[in-house]
Amino acid sequence: MDKLDNYIVTILEKSITPRKLPFLHTILAGRRTGQAVQDAHLFQMQHLFGLVPNLKLKYLETRLKELMRQGIITVTENGYKVEQKPSISFEKSYPSFHGFAFQQQVFAFFAHLRLAVQVVSNKHHTEKYYLPVIRDKKVQQFIKIWLQNKQQDDLADRLYIELIKWFNSLAVSRPEFLVERFSGGKLMGYTTEQIATKYQVEKWDVYFEVLHELHRLLATIKEREEEWPLLASLIPNELMNLTSSAIKTYILWGKGMDLEMVERIRNLKTSTIQDHFVEIRATLKEAKVPYLPEEELIKAINSRNWHLLRDIKAAFPDLDYYQIRLAVVSKEDEQ
Repeated sequence: MDKLDNYIVTILEKSITPRKLPFLHTILAGRRTGQAVQDAHLFQMQHLFGLVPNLKLKYLETRLKELMRQGIITVTENGYKVEQKPSISFEKSYPSFHGFAFQQQVFAFFAHLRLAVQVVSNKHHTEKYYLPVIRDKKVQQFIKIWLQNKQQDDLADRLYIELIKWFNSLAVSRPEFLVERFSGGKLMGYTTEQIATKYQVEKWDVYFEVLHELHRLLATIKEREEEWPLLASLIPNELMNLTSSAIKTYILWGKGMDLEMVERIRNLKTSTIQDHFVEIRATLKEAKVPYLPEEELIKAINSRNWHLLRDIKAAFPDLDYYQIRLAVVSKEDEQ
């Protein structure tokens, strides 16, 4: 088993009951449907949510078939279930993932960082003509504005100091997996596949080592931004973790409109708008959303481990299912 297999089996384990292919793909790729947002928190796997956003459904199906062939999982009419637990725990190997909280932010941050390092390094080495390591126009525009707002005199030195500070605290087993992703001067960074080939390891082992280290870094920066002024400035707004539709709802809510007004303006079903507010609350733990239960009730619900919303409803009959979902996703990531 490589790390992707380990990740898949871990999600199946934490799901308690058998799960079908569409659900697995939704969780692994991080599609923020109402059900996925709710279940990721209900089964305490929000820290593992959406770690492989580019995972294709067909590729996942192929992986599941191979795991079945090895006898690690089986499938019933209700879905896939685990028969053999991995000898090495994915969660113990990677204790610092914050999948739901950092979902899109971490990938955008790494793209910003890689391009910033290349541009600053090439300027330092007076390399005027080169292909940008990131072709995405949004990323390029971000770095263009970022450079305009930064003092240029000692920018290379200051960025170098922060990078060395980070590299000196790496927890990865092979630091070169991360360091060799960067470009600058005459050096061009390697892709994940190139690094895996160079060091004769599995591609997914390289992928998760690097991603986990990026999650660790983001968590560190968010705790002490003043110690990482340049790297912190490369982190995009956390609102980018929300779906575009949820952002539209959040903007209207921020203008003082209640749930019913938002529903009328957006011409969407009540259940859809409620899904948006559940997603908003799950993403922004301090957000005050419509009909949010009292803090004492939220703490009471989250003091126990639940597997079904109807069990919570039976224990807290005065709350409707929308309020129960809000309470469930309000639980902080304990990973």
